[in-house]
Parts: sequence; C-alpha cells; structure tokens
Amino acid sequence: MSGAVHSVRDESRTHPLCVDLDGTLISTDLLWESLVSAARAHPWIVVAAPVWMTFGRGYLKDRLARLASIDFATLPYRPEVLRFVTAAKDEGRPVILATAADSRLAFGVATHLGIFAEVLSSTSACNLKGAVKAGALESRFGAGHFDYLGDSRADIACWRLAHDAISAGVMPTREVPHLRRIGADHRTPRMRATAVLRALRPHQWLKNLLIVVPAVAGHRLEWPVGLALAVAFTCLSLCASGGYILNDLLDLSADRLHTRKRHRPFASGLLPVPTGLALIAACWAAGFGIAAPLLPPAFAMVLAIYLMATIAYSLQLKTVAVLDVMFLAGLYVLRVIAGGLAISLTPSTWLLTFTLFVCLSLALLKRYIETSRSSSVVPGRGYVPQDAGWLQTAGIASAYLSVLVLAIYVNSDDVSALYSRPERLLLVCPILLYWATKVWFDAHRGHTHDDPLVAVATDKTTYILAALTAAIVTSAS
Repeated sequence: MSGAVHSVRDESRTHPLCVDLDGTLISTDLLWESLVSAARAHPWIVVAAPVWMTFGRGYLKDRLARLASIDFATLPYRPEVLRFVTAAKDEGRPVILATAADSRLAFGVATHLGIFAEVLSSTSACNLKGAVKAGALESRFGAGHFDYLGDSRADIACWRLAHDAISAGVMPTREVPHLRRIGADHRTPRMRATAVLRALRPHQWLKNLLIVVPAVAGHRLEWPVGLALAVAFTCLSLCASGGYILNDLLDLSADRLHTRKRHRPFASGLLPVPTGLALIAACWAAGFGIAAPLLPPAFAMVLAIYLMATIAYSLQLKTVAVLDVMFLAGLYVLRVIAGGLAISLTPSTWLLTFTLFVCLSLALLKRYIETSRSSSVVPGRGYVPQDAGWLQTAGIASAYLSVLVLAIYVNSDDVSALYSRPERLLLVCPILLYWATKVWFDAHRGHTHDDPLVAVATDKTTYILAALTAAIVTSAS
C-alpha cells in the first residue's frame, strides 16, 4: 500500500524533494498532538486509544485525527527546514510532503503552507513509515530519482533509496554514508535537560511554601516538624510539576497563540509529547511514593484530592469563567490543609479563610492580566476583554476582605492563646493593605509580569514588607 495521495499542485520535474513532516518540518509529532487534543475534548479516548492500536497504527491515527482539533497555523515549524524547502520550491523543483501522519492532518499542513505539489501520507489501512514509506517513494519516483529530507533513524530506508539524502536531525552516517545535514541539532542533550527543568516549573514551587503556614501560625517550629514539612513540600512539588506538564500538554494550541507561553518546551516542540507523559508519571509516582511511608495517611489523601482537582482543572474547569478562579483559590487552601495534616495539626478556620481571600485575589489577578492584554477572547479561557474591569474589582475586594479577616482574628479570643501582645498584630493590616493595593495598581498600569507569582517574587517591595511583618509578629509573641 502506498497511502493517500492528494494532488495540491500540478508540477512535473525530475528529482523532486520529498520532505518528512513529524520532527523534520515541524518540531513535534502529529500523532501525539492529535492524541492530547482529542483527549482534552473526549477524555474517554485515553481508554479507547490502546484498543484502536490493536487494529494498527494507521487505524489509530485515523481515529484520533477525526476527533482532534489541530491549528496548522500555530504548529512549531522549524524555520531552517521551511527555508530550505521553500527555496527548493522557488527553484522550480516539485516538493512532496511524504509523512507517516494521517492524511487529514498532512493535507491540512500542506494546504496551510501552500508549497507542496503532492502529499503522501498514512491512511487507516496503511502506516506510511520506514520501509513502507521507502517503498511508496520508490514506486512513485524510482530508486535514486528523488531527494529525501528526514530527521530520524526511521528515515534510513528512504535515505538509502534517495539520490540526495538530507537530515534535519540524526546523522547515521554508517548506514547512510552519503547523508548530509541542514541546520543545527535543535534537541541537544543540554537543551533537553534545560527544557525538562523549565517544564517542571520549579519557580512555581514557591506556592507550596503555604504548607509551612499552619506550623508558623500554630508556633510549631520544632526540628521534627521542619523535617516533615520538607518531605511534604517535596511530595507536593513533584505532584504539582506533573500537573503543570499535563496542563501544558492540554494547552498546546492556546499556548502557541500566547507571546510568552509559545516558547514553553512542549508548545515550541523542544520536548516531545511522550517525554511529557513520562515526566507526569514519574513525578506523580515519586510524589506518592515518598509520601506513603514518611507522612500520615491523611496527607496522602489530601495529595490525591489535590491531584484529581488539578486534572479536572486542566481538562475542563479552567475554561469556565468564575469557577476557574474559585478552583485555583481552593487549590491554594488545599496546600495549607496538607501542611497541617503533614504535622498532625488542624489549621484554624481563620487561617483557611484568610488564605482563601488572599489566593482568590491572586487568581483573579492572573486572569485580569491575561484579559486586559488581550484584544479578543482569551485562548483556552472563559473571558473576554470586557471582563477586565469586573476581574479587577473582584480581585481588589478579595484582597481587602483578607485584611478584614486578619483584623477580626486579632481581636478574637483565639489569638490570645498564641500571642502575649496580640494588639501589635494589627500593624500587619496596613502592610497587607499597601501590598495588595500596590500589586493591583501595578497591574492596572500594565507593569506586572503575566505570571503574578513571578511578579510578586521579583518585587523587592515584597521582601521588605515580609521582613516588617515578621518583625511585628515576633514582637507580638
């Protein structure tokens, strides 16, 4: 079988340039792209895909392509390869897209680029890869009568039959002595290692410091408590990183429309989707594997709830306006609860309420920044530019409510059991009011990073106010 052939343009010249798609023309693989795209809209595909695979890889690709929604304009095209192929087309050579991708997706790419004379691709009955693709090219053009541009060892059979063998990736020169390379290797081990670290988003682990709050608020600062919290922080950070990667995989199309997020490892194609799936499994397994023997069972239960909540958020809830920010705030509160359970301490309702309002304000801030900087519907979210004013109002109100909760707590009977001079804690209220107002004022003027956590963490004012707060709390003890 030779796969599907779609005629895009009518040109006939000798030695056409045949170009691979996955990993060559684009930095990603459309099989995996279609899997995550289809799974986001239809989660049951996670169960169905292995069954479809039993009917052959071509059948699997066909089923996924029918259900996936791929934006061909935002795919991570490799510029050096696209320039090379376009130059060949401009010279009058027929350029052929020869790919193992499903015919629907391959033809979508060809139609978008408008540079291919023909498209050879997979069908439900034929997976056009390796020796099968080589056979199709030999049948279509004849051995030695076509040039071939690929990127992986799966292309060796095609390179051996090609007149000019060109690589945009690996260089198996022993098997293909006449192979030559264009461009630089875009996935060196060092680049991959750096990309993996970026995908884990260690800077976001700052959020997990919330697990320390119950111990600090309850004056539980003993060495065993610190050790337990360190283990809990590690477990929660690992599970959170797995969640961030899942969110990135499900958000590929939306991220590619964002000025900054399009450079993320998976959106840019620097890391392949299978690597992301492996990292998710490794992070989650390590997180629960460490928690199970070292921390109370209640902590592991909350960790599981946190994990299920992040999955639900990534799959659907982040697209539902209002509910998404409430859910994000709830995840912050779960971190505080997890910190208490790690040391067998139940956080007070005062602490949980205060955390809820502060974190709801930060969640609203994140959406406000995205919405105020967008000229249309925010990709992958449920907001439009007209919502910016409402988000700002709700966010400031939430921040001020957190100050009110703190003021009421200072005047409650509960505080006297922990502090000898509780009235001094009232001095924290104006500090918190100033911090919240300044954060929102900077965002209103467009001076804030699009990630509020980064904005807060890189602002020296945050650390000055934190030091003042610590001094006040110490003096009140």
